[in-house]
Amino acid sequence: MKKLKELLRKPSSLVLTDQLIFSGSNFLLTFLLARELSISDFGLFSTLLLVTYLFVGIFNALIVQPFQISVAKRLSKRSLGFVFQASMVLLIIIALLVFLIGMLPISFIDSFKSHLPAVIFFISGYLFQDFVRKILLAVDVVKLVVIIDSIFLLVFPSLRFQGNMTLESSLLTITFINIISSIPAILFFLKNAEFSLKNRDLLYYHYREGKWLFSASIVQWFSGNFFTLAAGIYLGINALGALRLVQSFFGIVNVILQTVENYFIPKTALLYYQNKKQEKKNLYFDLFKGMTALGVLITIFFIFSEPLISLLGGIKYQYYGFVIKLVSILYFVILYSYPTRISIRVLEQNKAFFIGYCISFVFSVSSFHFLLKYGELYGAVAGLVINQILMIVYWKILLNKKQISVWA
Repeated sequence: MKKLKELLRKPSSLVLTDQLIFSGSNFLLTFLLARELSISDFGLFSTLLLVTYLFVGIFNALIVQPFQISVAKRLSKRSLGFVFQASMVLLIIIALLVFLIGMLPISFIDSFKSHLPAVIFFISGYLFQDFVRKILLAVDVVKLVVIIDSIFLLVFPSLRFQGNMTLESSLLTITFINIISSIPAILFFLKNAEFSLKNRDLLYYHYREGKWLFSASIVQWFSGNFFTLAAGIYLGINALGALRLVQSFFGIVNVILQTVENYFIPKTALLYYQNKKQEKKNLYFDLFKGMTALGVLITIFFIFSEPLISLLGGIKYQYYGFVIKLVSILYFVILYSYPTRISIRVLEQNKAFFIGYCISFVFSVSSFHFLLKYGELYGAVAGLVINQILMIVYWKILLNKKQISVWA
């Protein structure tokens, strides 16, 4: 029992525990909303979530990712206060932007206009909770992140008590729980941060490092979603539904990979700048073990693809079991790329990060017609796989040319 307690107190065990809570709650929330909301309302929720991910990428690029690297060099109360202040400003800008977009006379947006206040609250609450989680992970306050994600579990009884669930009531409930769960983080900032208006040096650093990451986040979002959106136009709603169902399921793996990135990047950066070679090797071995475990999980998805997709979407989706196999291959490539991806980020090769996604996006635009016309869903996923390979090859060539490596 004593050894078990010691094991659970380890940061890596806490991160794993938090990941189980976080990814599990997000998956179950999607499953609950899919069952309780009408098809049209769930479609609107999925679209809103996709747009929210774009804003998450912008938030990460301008605030979170530069902070993850700078904190490894030197953590100060002023830098902690600055990112909190910057997050408030960016939240206001995004809220105003969403409001203005909601006023545009576009037929597609009409479906959201009646829910506009709830949409703005949802996006703001989601972004803020995501921001505080990542900052706390960067400064290694993992216990507090576990508390935040545990409080978020209140969303399930809160939604259940509604009775007749609607899109607007669901958005407002999720927003309320996001804010409540963020209170421990707010208290942490108030206790440990120093707030100041004299932050020109920090503002310049985030601008310098974030400009490439910002551009990359926009290109990355379109690169990652271009084939999915085009598939709906070329192949019809059934094929798009199958692809989105599988992508939503693999979202569990995405969340795990994102947490791996949030935890390992600041840790790796700290050891790299302190030149602790043995500790870096140990950390790389931990990363390798984690990627191997995910590889085993994805192999299981690959083997049991047909019963798995029938379990997820019903017997009508049984024909699309091959989509799980295709997406599994995509994720094997993504797992292989992670040490290189972390190296690019830790070494602050942000321009290269951006160019990699530009290469991917250019390939998507130039090849989607041919791949979707002749390969259909096979072509759509093949395009996503080639996108990843192009980025990995470019980043590896760059690192070899500059003769730099974070793991050496």
